[in-house]
Parts: sequence; structure tokens; C-alpha cells
Amino acid sequence: MADVFAIGVDLGGSKIAAGLVDERGLVHRRMSLPTPHGQGPSAIIGLIADTCRTLGAGAAGSHLPIGIGSPGVIDSRRGSVVTATDTMPGWAGTELADDLSQASGRHVVVDNDVNAFALGEHRYGAGRGASDVLYASVGTSVGGGLVLHGRLLTGAHHGAGELGHVPVSAAGGDACSCGRTGHLETVASGPAMAAAYARLTRRNPPLDLRHVAERARRGDTAAITVLNQGAEALGRTLAGLATVIDPQRVVVGGGVSQIGPAYWAPLRDAFHGSGLPSTTAVDIVPAALGIDAGIAGAAALTRQHPRN
Repeated sequence: MADVFAIGVDLGGSKIAAGLVDERGLVHRRMSLPTPHGQGPSAIIGLIADTCRTLGAGAAGSHLPIGIGSPGVIDSRRGSVVTATDTMPGWAGTELADDLSQASGRHVVVDNDVNAFALGEHRYGAGRGASDVLYASVGTSVGGGLVLHGRLLTGAHHGAGELGHVPVSAAGGDACSCGRTGHLETVASGPAMAAAYARLTRRNPPLDLRHVAERARRGDTAAITVLNQGAEALGRTLAGLATVIDPQRVVVGGGVSQIGPAYWAPLRDAFHGSGLPSTTAVDIVPAALGIDAGIAGAAALTRQHPRN
């Protein structure tokens, strides 16, 4: 029996990653291009349409559906961007599904980018076999996804899983990318931890977080402190959510999660030590699919919401 393909697009503020994905979640072709975020939504949509034409060329069926994981709060029923941060100027209000469908001639399904990551990991990666899972993605920003009773939750106002915007005391009054203050993202994201290291060491310009992590591995006290603070803030927040929803598993992905033991040890300690004793029974594990999670999950959106 021939594979049935879909195109998955993981759209970010700096990069568009896309691939041709089969029903097992395997990515057969990949493309990665810079996001023309400074040129407005029409340029982004045009580039995605061109990318999908290239990926679909020669594949079985000339009208392969497209699934997109997009930044922002997404109305997945309409395929529109409800709100977005200033990382993608003008993105809020974009009718992404309709506009891309017109540009590409294909059926398009859209959801939040971390929801797509969660769906990919749930179907094909670290969440397989569990019906109730809390997902977190930590990189340039902090996002989350919730799967309960096997269903991806989006919420009454399309904002379920906006983990990075949970208020935390460790954030103090620092400004978040959403325009408000005191949110988890201002402590736990990669840029936030790199900035915290620069403040502690009075270093200008700041180091990339990869270099901060390397210094932590070499025993740099300031670097260890910064990673501990970010990991602990995330671990406590995840423990609070786990106390509310009682998941079987917590899955953490994104670039920051790849730092290694210097990050995972304080993350696990904070998670297991902050909630009810029942949280000690919850596994907190790394994501399994790497960069393919968002692509595979976006393609899986088209199978959850096929063409009518």
C-alpha cells in the first residue's frame, strides 16, 4: 500500500522548516528557509506556498494538504491568527488558512506551533502510549501543549498551553514579548537566561546560551546559577500544572532542553519537589523527535482535520 503524504510546515519568527511527511510521521524531504518577517504576511505566505510546491513536486497527488504550526494564538477552526507578539510584525489578524489555500491551491490546516510540536511528539515520539501528557517547548520562547484523554486541547479562547505567559514570582517585573510583565518566558527562555548571565558577569555583548551552557559544564558559577534559575522556574510551573491536570508524563523539548544534565538535573528536582507527592510518579522526559516534531505534528493536523 502506497504511503499517504502531507506537507508539514513549522513556522517560526526566524525560520520556516517544512517537509513531506508520511502517515508514520517520517519526514522524507526537508526544506529550511529564513522567515521574511520584516516583509509582512503576504511575503511569508508566498514563500510558504513556493516551498510547498517544491516539496510536493513529483509526490503522489498534486494537491497534498498542508498543515502549519504558527506562532501566536491561533483559531484552529478558522485557521486565523488571533494575536501574535512583535517577533512577527503584522502577523496578528492574518487569515492564514484561507490566504495560503488561495496561494497554493491546497487544503490548509493551521494551529499553534507548540500544539503542532505536542501533536508530533504525542503521535510519533516521547508521548506515545500515554493518554494524558503535558508538553513544553523551551527555546527562543516558552510554549506548551496539553493532551488529555488523547485529545489536543485548544481552549475556549484558543489559548490553552500558553505556558510561557504563566505569571511567576521569579520573573519580577521583567517585560515579556507579549507586552506584559512577570511571565515565565522572561526567566526560562534561552534569550532570558543568556541575558541574565550577561547581567551577572557584566558582559557586553551577551554570550549565546550555547556558550553559557558550555561554561556551566566547565564549572562557571554564574552560568550554573543562570541555568538553575531558568530550569527551576520551569520545573515549578510544570509541577503546578501537573498538580491540576494529573498527567501520566511531561515531555520537554526545544533547543534549551538539549543542554544536558546541567539543565535537566535542576529541572527534575524542581518539578518533583514542588507539587503534591503524586507528582513524583510523573515522568518528566526529553522530547524524542528533535526538529522533526513540529513538521510531523503540523502534517498530522491535516489528518485530524481532513478536507470536508
